[in-house]
Order: sequence, then structure tokens, then C-alpha cells
Amino acid sequence: MNLYEKIWFLQVKSTKIRNVIQQYIMEDLASKFLAKYKDNFLKKLKNTDNNSVISSLRNTSGNDQNFINQVIQLKNEHCYIYYNNDHLQSLILETLNLALIYDNIDKEVSKQSENKKADEIDHEEILIKELLRYFKDDFFKWTNQPDCSSCGKNDNQQFLRGERPNTEEFNRDSKCGHVEVYKCNSCGTITRFPRYNSPAVLLETRQGRCGEWAALFTYILVSFQVRTRYIWNKEDHVWCEYFNTKEKRWIHLDSCEKAYDEPHIYARNWNKKMSYVIGFSDTGIADLSRKYVDNVNKGNMINRSSMRNDEEMYKLVTALNNDIRSSYPPDLRFSLHQEDEKEYLNLNYPNGSPTKTHEFDTKGRQSGSAEWVSSRGEGGN
Repeated sequence: MNLYEKIWFLQVKSTKIRNVIQQYIMEDLASKFLAKYKDNFLKKLKNTDNNSVISSLRNTSGNDQNFINQVIQLKNEHCYIYYNNDHLQSLILETLNLALIYDNIDKEVSKQSENKKADEIDHEEILIKELLRYFKDDFFKWTNQPDCSSCGKNDNQQFLRGERPNTEEFNRDSKCGHVEVYKCNSCGTITRFPRYNSPAVLLETRQGRCGEWAALFTYILVSFQVRTRYIWNKEDHVWCEYFNTKEKRWIHLDSCEKAYDEPHIYARNWNKKMSYVIGFSDTGIADLSRKYVDNVNKGNMINRSSMRNDEEMYKLVTALNNDIRSSYPPDLRFSLHQEDEKEYLNLNYPNGSPTKTHEFDTKGRQSGSAEWVSSRGEGGN
């Protein structure tokens, strides 16, 4: 090795050493900063009275108390009840045709194996897509109006009224708050259509509209040990999401439409006008409005007037999450807080969550009768 080669070798080696040292210093600084941030976060939690925060939000001029109470009620319904119900999860798995589901999964894995490496195949995504297909095509039925309980006809049912559930209906599902009453114009029979919410009951009835579809499908995913959250829209629609462990992000699912990863389907395809969209899971809630209320179609953005501003909404979400996680270990609370902040940044800054929605697809909603879809303003452009 001549002199010039030795000089070049030493320069390269010193550069590599310097880069390693710089990387070590940056990683050390980042680790110390994160530890300090975690310490401050946990101290702040100890000094925060969540009940006082919520009470203050209720009493703040410009905040709608009814909206705040509604969000709290939804939290109580969807963040605690079913996620740790082993009996319900077993019942769901016993009811589904698992042989058919897994047979179709095996076929799809074999198909993808032809042009993908084993570690490139997302088995979780394949499972979710098959559950979407099975639920819509083979298991659950959309109900515009119920079949006549006497003659079985469906096309001549006249809606009479809505009323509270009777004793039998309430005992079957205490969460059933509304019953639609129909008269058959063919035979004159009165048929009641209780709007059940209990997944156990829906496993038996296997029919309903978006509320029933989302309620049962959400807990089917939970039964498969998939991390799931229930999504509520203030303008009367519900669906769900699951956390894809390979992509490390929440992915939109709508069982009514058999839609996968299409968060803008409502604003762009349905032409639906929306304000608030909130997700509920066993570990917390999230304001997902910016994910679903599309900035492209400005005319579809309803004024978010239920809270004085977005900062007030952020305070409400944070207080409710602190309440949900109050019994969690400190490390888990901090980990979930980091996840919340990462999602918040992704949704509130330009490079947000990816979408596969076709921007110019204006076919409108596919589930439900044309008259019903039109009455809800979800028929597309």
C-alpha cells in the first residue's frame, strides 16, 4: 500500500469512526430526552384531575354538554364491555363457519405465494379481507324492512311507528332502545323489528342495518384476537378499524360495503356530509375526523360546532383516555400516549394516513335501498 492509499484508508476509517460516534451521541441524547419526556408525562398524570377537566369542559361556553355526554356514553359502551368477555368470543367462534373461512385463507396464501416471498405475505390482512367477504356474502343480511312474520313477504311492508321495546325484547337485549313497527299490506300482520345491539343476540338474528353490522363485525374481529376499534360518526353511520401489525397503522373497515382501507369512501364516494368521527377501543378513544372528513370536498365538511374548538376536543379525548387507562402500568400508559401522539401528527399534517379510495368514484352507498340511501344524502354525486 503506497502513501496515498494509506492516507485515503485513514480518512475513510476516521470518517466511519466519527459517524459511529455521532450516531451514538444522537441515540444517547434521544434516549435521555425520551426518558425525561416520559417522567414529565407521568408526573403530569398524577397531578391531573380528569373529572375536573371534564366538568370544566361541560361548563365552558361554546361546548355542547349533550355532545360531551354522548361521547362519554359511547366510551362506556364500547371501551369496556365486550373486550374481555371470553364466553362471548367463544360463542362467536363456535357460530362462524371456520372451516370455510380458513379454507379460503389457505387458497389466498397459496395464490400469493406464487409471486411473493413468505415474509412478504400479510396473513393478518388476508384474514381480515376474508372475514369481510364472509360476513357480507355468507353470514349477515341487510334489512331495509323486516319480512312479514306471518306470510314472509318483504316488498309490501308499511312502516307504522317507532316505539320502546316490550318486556320480552328488553330481556333479550337490555341495550335495545328502539323498535320499528310494520304492517303487512298483503295479510295485515303487524311485525316488530327490534334494533338489537348485543353481539350475542345478533349472532341469532343475523340481520340489521349499519348499527347491527358494525356492532357484530367489530366483536368478530376481537374474537380473532385482532386489535380493533369501533368508529362512530355524529351524522349517523358506524364502522370499525383494525390495527395492522405489519404496517403499524389503523386500517378502515366497513362490513356493510365490504370496504378495506378506504377512509374517504364516505366523503368522496357517498358525498356524505360529516363533522365528528371518533374511534373507541379497549385502550382508548381518538378523534379521527381528519382521517374521514375529506378536505378535498369542502362542501362535505360540516362545521364542528359541538366543541368550541379543536383544542377543547383534544382536551376531552385526553381526559377520557386518562380515565380509561387509570389502572394501567406506567410503561403501558406512556406507550399508548406515544401511539396517540404519533397518530395525531399523522392525521393533522400533510403526509397522513394512506388511502386506496378512488377519488372520482361517485357511485354512492351500495348497502340499503335506493330510497333509504337518498334520504340520508349518501347516494354520491
